[in-house]
Amino acid sequence: MRRLGWFTALLILAGTLAGCGSGSDGPGADATPSETSTSASDTTATPSIDGRFAVGTDERKLALRCWGEGSPTVVLDAGTGTPGISEFEGSSIVRELATRTRVCSYDRAGLGMSDAAPVRKRVLDDAADDLHMLLEAAEVSGPYVLVGSSGGGFNVYHHAGRYPDEVAGLVMLDVPAGQANIPAADVPAWDSPENPEHMDYVSIERQMALNRLPIPSIPVTVITASAGQSADPSEQRVWLKGSSEPVQVVLDGGHAIYDYDPSGVLAEIVKVLERVGAN
Repeated sequence: MRRLGWFTALLILAGTLAGCGSGSDGPGADATPSETSTSASDTTATPSIDGRFAVGTDERKLALRCWGEGSPTVVLDAGTGTPGISEFEGSSIVRELATRTRVCSYDRAGLGMSDAAPVRKRVLDDAADDLHMLLEAAEVSGPYVLVGSSGGGFNVYHHAGRYPDEVAGLVMLDVPAGQANIPAADVPAWDSPENPEHMDYVSIERQMALNRLPIPSIPVTVITASAGQSADPSEQRVWLKGSSEPVQVVLDGGHAIYDYDPSGVLAEIVKVLERVGAN
């Protein structure tokens, strides 16, 4: 599975970070965000929201960190097996976006500072519902511009289909099309130690290849890496279907294109914000 090409290395990182973050975990973090002011000169010096918030009937806690203020909120969703907070915190993309609007990243269930995922097969509905409940618990109101890298692109695309009234725009960072017949041997089983998110990747790939939810008529930008996971950039045009303003750009670099060309990625996110009317 191409989105899992760096899976082993990412799992080592996830294991190292689990439980070791600086996010708050007191009673206040369960119910309300920790709001602090930020200066114009350094909008990421202090997060505007930082905590672990209860989601679901089991009240699992997921970690969320935001910087800056404004609307719509940009939400960054990292690739498979990657804790989002540590992946994006301190990046030039976050620093610059935080001068314009609020930007957030989070650790999905089983990763980084978030609690373990439920012990069962999980699909894209679970990922979308977790993020929906997390943003609600942290009082981060929509609309959202969702930015998904690699496997995180599946999550944000599905989120737009499942919660269409919440999402104002999408940015897909080197997200190959789903594979309808991916062999089970090519991906970790849902209960494998190599799959802390407990995602059913065979089912997820098939859904994204054959049964994607329709997305609302919103701006969608597909950023394809010149040396990424797709041999043919046209493969990634699948994510533009149904968009009111479909855009695809190819940037020079590898699969983690936000590391190879952060200024290029930032520019495309800003363009989407301008299209949806950031304020």
